[in-house]
Amino acid sequence: MTNVEKKANDLRYLLGTLMLSIGVIGFYLGGLWNWLGTVAFVFVVLLDVALPQDDKPRNLESTGLQSAVLYLQLPFIVALWLMFAQMLNAGLSSSAEIAGAIFSISFLSALGGLPPSHELMHRRGKFEQFYSSLYLTVFMLPMNDLGHVRGHHLKVATSEDSDTPRRGELVYTFAFRSLWGQFIDSIEMERDRLRRHKRPLLATTGRFFQSIVMVVIWLLLWFYIAGIQATPIFFLTIVIFFLVLGGFNYTQHYGLIRVVGEPIEPRHSWNQLKPLSRGLSFEISNHSEHHLVPTRFYTDLNPYPDAPQMPSIALCFIAAFIPPIWERYFVRPRLENWDKYYANDAEKLLAIEANKAAGWI
Repeated sequence: MTNVEKKANDLRYLLGTLMLSIGVIGFYLGGLWNWLGTVAFVFVVLLDVALPQDDKPRNLESTGLQSAVLYLQLPFIVALWLMFAQMLNAGLSSSAEIAGAIFSISFLSALGGLPPSHELMHRRGKFEQFYSSLYLTVFMLPMNDLGHVRGHHLKVATSEDSDTPRRGELVYTFAFRSLWGQFIDSIEMERDRLRRHKRPLLATTGRFFQSIVMVVIWLLLWFYIAGIQATPIFFLTIVIFFLVLGGFNYTQHYGLIRVVGEPIEPRHSWNQLKPLSRGLSFEISNHSEHHLVPTRFYTDLNPYPDAPQMPSIALCFIAAFIPPIWERYFVRPRLENWDKYYANDAEKLLAIEANKAAGWI
């Protein structure tokens, strides 16, 4: 690999930062420029679809940039949310301008905040995990890391996993079912941990209490700037953001099946090996390898071109919100292929039952 190629591979991980910067500029200009973040997202979708498959290992030398970018994006996200609050406080924006701000902040928060927070929550260091919780606090999900790391990664593709969409399940219901399931899992895990130390759930040293404090501090700051009159718009924005978050999660394991207790294998995740998908997601689109070795640094994840494949992660996200297109052109043909060539005998039986429940047979 030449030096130019190495630099290009490093720079692709700044794509999320670039998009967040575009969003900040749009909010700074105000008015209909609030839509700039959404426009940037649509451009990325079109470009990622047009680019060829990218299934090459990165083989990058470790640099400070690869770690620094994981921390760099949080200040941009906080700036976006506080600029949004200031805009609402001014009370001078039209409905179209507010809508542009809501969609831009939802798309950019998901694209710019979830991949780095996800990478950091899988680290072993306390500071990395704390920084991940700061990202998640902005999104009102401060304990999501517990349910993800200790729940989803153990239960993936089984009937016990709230983060694996069932065949025929709509993204609109999955987005909230998965979040609620991970929230309950996180609470139960923390309750069990504290019980072993003979402490209550609301112990001041526990994650639950600390998460409440972090969320309260964030909300007090945001509403101090926005004003209490912004409450309906804040909750509308959170709901739309949760849908966006659910849309991206929806595409990574949709309809895949694993028998409870059986080993996790590459076939239990969809991979989305497109250049921008890989860069924006910090290689989480190499999903098979991530589930095999969750703590592996993102640049060291190896693509699995022979594992189940989906198109561009951004394209899949859009298709997921149009159920007839999603089922007919994206998942049913791929799941038919998965059932035939990837599933073991026990999974084939479960797949038949899942197809019946979905009304596909």
